[in-house]
Amino acid sequence: MVQILKIQRKNIYITFIFPAVFIGGLFYFSPTSPALAEAATSCKSLMENKCLDCHFETRICRKITKNKGTRSWKRTIKSMIRHGAEVNGDEQKALISCFVDKDKEILSFCGMDK
Repeated sequence: MVQILKIQRKNIYITFIFPAVFIGGLFYFSPTSPALAEAATSCKSLMENKCLDCHFETRICRKITKNKGTRSWKRTIKSMIRHGAEVNGDEQKALISCFVDKDKEILSFCGMDK
């Protein structure tokens, strides 16, 4: 009887409590939280917060070296949004500007500042 109660408690924890805590954590640390919105002031931090969740830095750095224009980056970012990226309008404009103008912080991050 005691063993059955232990198993039932464990199942309740796995079934209800763990998912509730996990989902609550997702909302608390969501990319649209005010803490992250304030931190995304520079090109590097914006790229780290929005792009590196899904992509390795090598992929992003390779794309930057291809000298893509504004229209191309806009299409790329819109495609990422369709795949689930959470980027608002101001962040889109900032990212496009950072990638087209090859911001010094991003070039340094990619090791292309030489």
